[in-house]
Amino acid sequence: MPAPEAELTTLLQELDAAAYRDDMVARARASLESTLAGLKLSAEEQGLVADEIAALKGLFRKLEADTIEIAAFGMVSRGKSSVLNALLGRDVFEVGATHGTTVTRVEEEWRRDDAGRPGLEGTRLVLVDTPGIDEVGGEGRERLALDVARKADLILFIVSGDMVRAELDALSTLRNVQKPIILVFNQIDRYPDIDREAIHAKIKDERVAHLIRPEDVVMTSARPDPYRVRIERDDGATIDTWERPAPVIEPLKTRILDVLEREGKALVALNTLLIAGDLHAEIVSRKIRIREEAANQMIWNFSLATGAAVGLNPIPVADVAGGLALDVGMIVALGQLYGLPLTRKTATSLVRDMMLALGAMGAVGILSRLVTSGVRSSLAGITILSGGLAAPLTALGYAAASLAQAAAAGTTTYVLGQGAKTYLRQGCQWGPRGIKTVIQDILAQAQADSVIDRLREDLKKKLKG
Repeated sequence: MPAPEAELTTLLQELDAAAYRDDMVARARASLESTLAGLKLSAEEQGLVADEIAALKGLFRKLEADTIEIAAFGMVSRGKSSVLNALLGRDVFEVGATHGTTVTRVEEEWRRDDAGRPGLEGTRLVLVDTPGIDEVGGEGRERLALDVARKADLILFIVSGDMVRAELDALSTLRNVQKPIILVFNQIDRYPDIDREAIHAKIKDERVAHLIRPEDVVMTSARPDPYRVRIERDDGATIDTWERPAPVIEPLKTRILDVLEREGKALVALNTLLIAGDLHAEIVSRKIRIREEAANQMIWNFSLATGAAVGLNPIPVADVAGGLALDVGMIVALGQLYGLPLTRKTATSLVRDMMLALGAMGAVGILSRLVTSGVRSSLAGITILSGGLAAPLTALGYAAASLAQAAAAGTTTYVLGQGAKTYLRQGCQWGPRGIKTVIQDILAQAQADSVIDRLREDLKKKLKG
């Protein structure tokens, strides 16, 4: 099953050809299910990317329920909540004239009669209210609004007159999230007919022509202002009362359903795959970072362990063999970390290949370990033959030789570990640059970053202990 990015490309090609398929949502669901199954995360990694995994599972549930999200955006007091209430036919979303009436995402299912609309069978429409995009000190609210826009399948952008610069900028930003937008000119009851038509024409001018199609600019009066009515009672007395006219919302309702009838299921499939692609990329990126950090720590620990084992082992040849055994163990452990288990035989072969790629350093490293082991044995012999008189001098020489040998062993292990990490990260291949180039680059980087100096300092503490 292809990843969300590949499936998205296929669906986009079909959309470009106007070849809408009834199985689009099913294919998106299968792609998402395959993505979740193919993450292959450790228990620790699952905990660290729990939010992203939860979001992917939420998308899957959305597809299962055939849910289409319609989000309302606009500046404060443009009537976003009123428009949604008018669509619902009841007051659900809080309405207020002050800043901050809507401070979080609020949603409500829109139950409606879709008789005669075959493209919407079985779908669940959800209306989403968002904070005003011009909230004072509302950077967090603006991020929330854009996050809702990214998840929405259809956006209603609410204005109540000629658009100001902030609205034009916000509309342009929302267009970048690649969602269909209906521009709603609300509160038309507050304008005389001639002014209303002039504003309507201006809203559709060249400033937004590249963002909104003319047929997607709709006029509404979601919550008309009340007007005073004088009522005569049966006893002849008159009283004044206030009445609110019925909302003008049918043009918007019709436009929404027209768009969804034609594109609703395709919008859900495409939008889900767009978000799933972003989430999948973030999970993979974080997985790589997590494993990279764990691998680096593992390599450093093995480098210190190898250096200490070689530096503290007084038996010639045995210290070299012990160091190489630790190198093999490190590569086996790295393979497990990257989910690519290696046998000890394979790891031994990989160590041999990388030692050969190290060239002179690899040969000299092993030779120096053997020579230094001999020197340390000679110093121990001198101490014994002198009856302990040469002990202070030979102790200094022994310590210096041990540290030099330990640093060389630790550095070699570090380079081998970094090389193995690169090999495993690339799917058990060296890539076009080849093993020799990769290993030499890692060695040069280690020298430039003073890895050797850091190893020497850490090893001093270990050897003293």
